[in-house]
Amino acid sequence: MTKIKSFLLLLITVGLMVSCSSTDENLRAMIPDDAVGVVSVDVPAILKKGGMSSKEGVVTIPDSLKKVIEEGDPNIFSDVIGNLPKSGIDFTNRCYIYFSPGIFNSVALFPLADEEQATAMVSKIASGKMKEVSGVQFASHLDHAYAIDGDVLLIGRCSNTVAPELAAKAAAEILDKSKPSIMDNDEVVKAIDSKDGDVNAFINVKSLGALIKSDSKLNMFDMGAPVIDLIAGTDIKALTASLKFDKSKKDGETAKVKTQLIYDKNSQYSQLYDKIIASKASNSSSVLGLIPGELSTYVGIKINGSNLVQMPQVQEMLKMLDGVPFTKGLKYNDILASLNGAVVIGAEEAQTGGYNVVVGSQSSNPTMIINQIIDLGNQRGQEPLLRDGEYFYDYGSQGIAVGQNENAFYLRCVDFGTQYTAQELPVLPENLDKCAVVVFRFMKIGDKPEGIFNWGLKDKSNGEGFYFAEDEKANVVVSLLKLLCWKTPGSSSEEDDNVDYGF
Repeated sequence: MTKIKSFLLLLITVGLMVSCSSTDENLRAMIPDDAVGVVSVDVPAILKKGGMSSKEGVVTIPDSLKKVIEEGDPNIFSDVIGNLPKSGIDFTNRCYIYFSPGIFNSVALFPLADEEQATAMVSKIASGKMKEVSGVQFASHLDHAYAIDGDVLLIGRCSNTVAPELAAKAAAEILDKSKPSIMDNDEVVKAIDSKDGDVNAFINVKSLGALIKSDSKLNMFDMGAPVIDLIAGTDIKALTASLKFDKSKKDGETAKVKTQLIYDKNSQYSQLYDKIIASKASNSSSVLGLIPGELSTYVGIKINGSNLVQMPQVQEMLKMLDGVPFTKGLKYNDILASLNGAVVIGAEEAQTGGYNVVVGSQSSNPTMIINQIIDLGNQRGQEPLLRDGEYFYDYGSQGIAVGQNENAFYLRCVDFGTQYTAQELPVLPENLDKCAVVVFRFMKIGDKPEGIFNWGLKDKSNGEGFYFAEDEKANVVVSLLKLLCWKTPGSSSEEDDNVDYGF
């Protein structure tokens, strides 16, 4: 009898494993091989670490997250997460998100445990019942399309205006697994199944430019300049990333990020990195002492300017800048060539509209840069006011100030008086000294800081960072979900609210 019970237990266990594997493989098979990137989300782990699921599998939404969803304008994250307990989603399996230059520039695939509940959720979000179109249950809201087929919920974001029949047809083709899957690629599988993350991603860098250019909403960032080509035109094959939620008594709760660039050993990227990155620049963080610490975003990169200015792509950009009337007369070649070390840009939305922006950089000749700016102003009849060692130009509420120390210069355009410098911020100075590229950002909900994100590229391949909540007692998973769900009330433009996608 004992042997029979053991055998039955084994059969049940294997059956459960096959069932989970079958669900996961079904979703993977829907991710086409031309996808630019794919993200895997370990839903059970995230719900557990966020304190959102009970032993019985019941999902609850924390009050702090509910408040954010209720106070902000609705978006796709708040719509789904707000309805999560009765969404019909299978919380025992992973979900997937992928990006594509097709009709949908992004697609989320969720496994379902209850089709009726999922249908009710979509009908509520779309303010209308789902209808059968192209063989699938279909509905839409603004630029998002929803399709349900048995045990799968598909949410696609349309890249451009499209007729509902075409969107439904595209959804049906995905659900029917009509294309070979990107998951046939061993490199993708390795990245997506990494044990390092609760959320794992694989991005095809070369296809990234095509995706951005195919989307009218994203293409605005191109601005006619070869910036996208400069990034995506390298021979970097892919970027992998993992996000792991961790809790320790020493550091509190954090979300740790690891990234890796995949490229050939003798690739153009590798050679360019060696040539233009000034990885051994000394005392890099000193430039932060020239930059206000009240800004929300800081991006820094260590560069060898004399090598950078020789790049053909950079020369093309400089030719375009030479034609800009406002800055015509600046000798960009000389300015870039003098940069040797950390270049840091800080930005923050200004109270009066537009942005507060500060640029600071180590330079072998900061005096030359300052003199060029002064000469440019004088040519336009704008003589600066010399005050406390810096040159100040009256420019509305913000004003423009330029100054220097012995090995760096700065240009500051802000509408506030700074009380402390970026050198006093946590983590950023240490990261700038150690890493080739750094990103530091205060994440906010309304005007209230919610958390801090920090990341640095340590060498050619590997980057590390983390996110931590402003409130040390806050659950970091819930904190990140709050940021995803938040959309500033009244932030939607009239054009966005009334846009017609043919649905």
